[in-house]
Amino acid sequence: MQYREDIQGIRALAFLLVFIFHLNSSWLPGGFIGVDMFFVISGFLMTSIIVDQKNNNSFSFYSFYLKRLKRILPAYVFFIFLTLLFGAFIYLNRDIWTLQKSGGSALLFVSNLLFARGDSYFGAQLSENPFLHTWSLAVEMQFYFILPFILIFLPRKYLLKIISLFIVILTIYGSIIIFRDQNKSSAYFSLLFRVPEFFIGVFYSLAFKQKLNFNRIFNNIFAISSFVILILSAVFINQNSFFPGVFALISTIATANLLIVDGNFISNLFSKKLSVFLGELSYSLYLWHWPIIAFIRYFKDDYALNVYEIVSICILASTLSWMSYHFIENYFRKRSDLIFKKFLIISVVVTGFLILLLPKISNVKKIPDVYSSPTFGLRSHNQKNIEIFGDRNSKNRQILLIGDSHALTIKPFLDYLGKRNDFSFSTITSDGLPALEGIKKEEINPNHLNFYNDSQNLVNITKQQIFRNKIIVINGVTFVQPKSTYEALEKLAQSLKSDQKLVVINTFPSLDHDPVKINRDFVKKTTRKFNLISHQNNRIALKKLSAKYPNVYYYDLSKSEVFQTAPFHKDTLMYYNASHLNTYGAVSLAKDLEADFMKFFKPIE
Repeated sequence: MQYREDIQGIRALAFLLVFIFHLNSSWLPGGFIGVDMFFVISGFLMTSIIVDQKNNNSFSFYSFYLKRLKRILPAYVFFIFLTLLFGAFIYLNRDIWTLQKSGGSALLFVSNLLFARGDSYFGAQLSENPFLHTWSLAVEMQFYFILPFILIFLPRKYLLKIISLFIVILTIYGSIIIFRDQNKSSAYFSLLFRVPEFFIGVFYSLAFKQKLNFNRIFNNIFAISSFVILILSAVFINQNSFFPGVFALISTIATANLLIVDGNFISNLFSKKLSVFLGELSYSLYLWHWPIIAFIRYFKDDYALNVYEIVSICILASTLSWMSYHFIENYFRKRSDLIFKKFLIISVVVTGFLILLLPKISNVKKIPDVYSSPTFGLRSHNQKNIEIFGDRNSKNRQILLIGDSHALTIKPFLDYLGKRNDFSFSTITSDGLPALEGIKKEEINPNHLNFYNDSQNLVNITKQQIFRNKIIVINGVTFVQPKSTYEALEKLAQSLKSDQKLVVINTFPSLDHDPVKINRDFVKKTTRKFNLISHQNNRIALKKLSAKYPNVYYYDLSKSEVFQTAPFHKDTLMYYNASHLNTYGAVSLAKDLEADFMKFFKPIE
């Protein structure tokens, strides 16, 4: 296929949209459509190449796949290796598994499947993951694998009709699934839901073998209209839109229009030297810009970027991209297939070894787990397993602790008090939500459905334990959101037998930032001030419940004086992230509140 400068300009636009979105999603809410533009361009170009070679009887599956790998892999593998190496020193040891699995899945071009699962509850957020953007390259490589089979083996006379049918059916199906399940995350990263975007490019390549050429005026109107639609899509489509699906057709068709309309003002603009230069660098720019942004956000535990950081990102990403383009991409384009294959084998093996060695490298700066991770009571967390803590020799055994990860956090609190005050307790807890019957799935954030499903899997065993115990202690970060959580809690209170009692605990305050990331040690080093976030609505709701039912009792952990110096107590870290106390913090809380809590708890026993 003949080299087209205007396509390089469209690539440049696609990258700039994505880049602005990644810097701050509020600046250009729909900037992520730049990825969809890349998909359309790929479908268009690959189809043109394959069809031309098929017509000339020169197409070879081996040659096609080798050229794609030769184009993509050298810079890609180098990017993964360098990102892993820097990540080993930037990421905390507790989060190194996130770096391992995301780097490994990126290397295998399956990272879209990993990220479709959503955020880890305790791990680094997706916005801080340096490999998040590789999902689109994974989808693209997966599509490259199937496209030649479609174009080579399907009958030529039915090809356009079949492609059109695929676009319509998959777009409708994707839209229905997104609307029905309210789960845009899994659809967003899915090859199946992205195929229509590639197929738009395929369709245009097959249907418009020659460019559309009306006259200069109509060409300009057509091109400018398509360009304006793209920009408006980037401004008005956002992360809350039902996307991909029908909305994705808007930007993808507009992109495809620009690919097939003949001489016009927009294509001339895209053919300018600067546009072409950025377009040629777009692959490297796409590779390198995101890990720099992600590492900065992870290191300072803040999404917002200041002016100095943005300037630094631009300079560093541009430098790395220029070097990557000239010394890696262009180098291997001109080298023999044998040299490429040797490089590929060696680089993949070395990168694989680095992935395996990440925990050992990270151990050099490891903060003890007891300060930086949940370590206590994990065998009874998110598992159908009951643990017993406190004074196991005590006769006071009919106490049960349930709830979400905040309940997990206070297991050391109750364990300390139980050992000193003659009681034991059994426990089973879950992430995100308490394992209570009646919490409505439709009220759950789609990105948190995995937490809902995990907690609901523990409902029956939790009910059995509630039936067997006399005192039920429940703790959670919120019982007011989703709304049905409070309703489920009230239903629990109503279902208790006459000799059972429910203790509802208003949990400890959260923080505005993760102190482990910022302090990077368990001994206080930072001078940064942290703001406490009290759960006022939670407190009001639990007080209301205890006032309504005589067998429900309310206790407030947040009144402890240890939180006056949070996230440190006696210059020692007491939180393992912004939302959870570590074991040291929970025991410190128990020591401070022991007399007060036992004065409250003894009459209940």
